[in-house]
Amino acid sequence: MLRYLLVSGLSALMLLLSTTSPLPAQEAQGTGGKWKEGQFELVDGDRVVLIGNTFIEREQQHGYLELVLTLKHADRRATFRNLGWSGDVVSGLSRARFGDVNEGFGHLKRSLELTKPTVAIICYGGNEAFEGEAGQERFKQGYETLLAEIEKYTSRVVLVTPPAMENMGPPLPDPAPYNENLAKYGKTIQDLAYDRGYVVADMTALSQKIFDAAEEQRLTTNGLHLTDHGYWRLAHALAEELGVSTVASISDSRENYLNKTTTAKASVPLPVDPSPIADTPNVKLQVTGLDTGTYTARVGQEASQIATERQLQAGISIHVPELAERSELLRQTIVAKNELFFHRYRPQNETYLFLFRKHEQGNNAAEIPQFDPLIEEKEAEIFRLCRPMVLTIRLRASN
Repeated sequence: MLRYLLVSGLSALMLLLSTTSPLPAQEAQGTGGKWKEGQFELVDGDRVVLIGNTFIEREQQHGYLELVLTLKHADRRATFRNLGWSGDVVSGLSRARFGDVNEGFGHLKRSLELTKPTVAIICYGGNEAFEGEAGQERFKQGYETLLAEIEKYTSRVVLVTPPAMENMGPPLPDPAPYNENLAKYGKTIQDLAYDRGYVVADMTALSQKIFDAAEEQRLTTNGLHLTDHGYWRLAHALAEELGVSTVASISDSRENYLNKTTTAKASVPLPVDPSPIADTPNVKLQVTGLDTGTYTARVGQEASQIATERQLQAGISIHVPELAERSELLRQTIVAKNELFFHRYRPQNETYLFLFRKHEQGNNAAEIPQFDPLIEEKEAEIFRLCRPMVLTIRLRASN
């Protein structure tokens, strides 16, 4: 049994997917136990924490990657907490605020205690890679210290190598030297995963592949920070790896659909392209056993489409507005939940609430936990919205 699995791209986030396990056979429980042999998946009650620098922090404002992980386990009540912090490194230095690195790491430890993760997805190394080979050993030691803290809560961990830098062309510098350093830091991350029996996601390779395929459309604002479309593209790559449908599918035989109005459940797909929003099909309708001829098909409230029996047997694509609206509403609800949690664990006026000016307004710190029920309300809405949607199906033989 392999103790270590290196998966291309985001497929290493297949802690959510059945695959070969690099860990000993043991049930993956919501209490933070190791993965069950042959399974990387979430269970009811799992608390997934995302930790890292700007890439992770900004994901909470877009929600596409979390949406994929949510839809992958639409039948399970797993929750997600984003502990990303812009500019952060494995030592937690950016979290120090007015203190030193010890204060920054202490803040991260308190955040872990607040969230009590049963699953941790971690992405560091992007900032450290600017130091080149001189900083590699320090990076490794810092990562080991961080992982020791996380293992107090869970050993179900995925290490994500940082995204590559996109080549924006002149006048911005050539990112090749940085990306070479990034690959070396990625090797350090892979070694850490091997030593501890974790899974590692090669985000560096996947992001570079996406950048190369994007042609003229830029996926970052400055080479480093992804646009909304960039996060959307990465989410679709993750969806492909995890088997999450970007288009819902309805398949049945003529007996259930022909010349009658019926209903079918369709899984919620990913939102359509935000840049620009395209009239992307949301349902693939497939009907077998039809006689030769043409048919009129309708899914939901969308206008009817004409198709032959061969086209229907292969599957026709239909844009279903109500399904697209459900998908986007789900993403927006995830983003709203993330914003509430952001204010819960790092309020903007924490100097007055918790630090050296708490003698002025520290009594208001009691209000911060009042975000918890608001977050729970959003999570209840997320659980409801990600359930399969019932759609009306009409199929008639054309005259």
